[in-house]
Amino acid sequence: MRVRTYKSVHQARPADEAFPAPFPYPAGWFCVGFSREWAPGTVRTRPFMGADVLVYRTRSGTLRVTRPYCPHLGAHLGAGGAVDGELLVCPFHRFAFAVDGSCARTPYGAPPKASLDVLPSREAYGIVWVWHHADGAPPGWELPELPALARPRAFCAVELAGHPQDVMENFVDYGHVTELHGLEYFEVLTEPRSDGPFYSMTFLARRTLPLFPSLLPSVQEIGFQLLGLGGAVILIDVPRYRIRAAQWMLPTPIGPGRIRYWLAANVVTDSALRLPSPVRRSVERASSAGMNRWTLHDTGTDLFVFHHKAYLSHPKLNSGDGPIGAFRNWARQFYASGPAG
Repeated sequence: MRVRTYKSVHQARPADEAFPAPFPYPAGWFCVGFSREWAPGTVRTRPFMGADVLVYRTRSGTLRVTRPYCPHLGAHLGAGGAVDGELLVCPFHRFAFAVDGSCARTPYGAPPKASLDVLPSREAYGIVWVWHHADGAPPGWELPELPALARPRAFCAVELAGHPQDVMENFVDYGHVTELHGLEYFEVLTEPRSDGPFYSMTFLARRTLPLFPSLLPSVQEIGFQLLGLGGAVILIDVPRYRIRAAQWMLPTPIGPGRIRYWLAANVVTDSALRLPSPVRRSVERASSAGMNRWTLHDTGTDLFVFHHKAYLSHPKLNSGDGPIGAFRNWARQFYASGPAG
């Protein structure tokens, strides 16, 4: 998959200046890709928290995420490694590893007592998630059940300077919604609510699209839910056009002060439209891809800001800025050492 690296006319601030000491990599579940990228037998390397991880799927369909270096003599398993049935085979000496990480087979001699470092991972909503904790602690919470609508059909990614907390804070920064995105009407319907690692709210919004002024003329109800600092899903109902939509924002740290920002979308048509199945699938695929492209264009203004902004521990807020302080207090739980002030 092609990943666009965010370009700008100015040099982004160094990571240690833009995101100071309170900003280590947060704990939680973070996206490294999408299930359909891994057909049986596929091996891919992805950047994750300042290092590589290896993601592969066995012939029977089991997906695993590991650190990429062979414990035998250090070969990178993403550089020529292959799947043989249920085993991951090193490209250097052909040592083979089972899904639990143990060395299960060698072409000469007995397999050594050695294992790959298998990381906690989940496939949920068609997204591949990997758990991170600074102290190596196991998962402290699980991804929730979501409606089938949340399974995306289209996705893309951009790399830029930034941090997941800043990206997620954008959802409660009410002031930028009208000023940066041009919403004509914005009203909080249900105040932000936290439930452990989850954070949600519902709002009403109206916006005129420049090229299609009559497309979304009415007020829409929009709800979002944050799954820790690694994912936000927005659910939208447009009854006038008998469609429902889901949009994902998935900021994954790939290095100090840098993120891979995934966007993924799904559009579903109302069964009352009585479209033939092939036509319905085609319409939904095209609509999902179009929604994702539009969201990438729309969030481009945010990305430009994220790429250059600094984090202020004590911002000078006014009464219209939204519950940024409350959000930051909620976000503290995702850091093993030091607050996310």
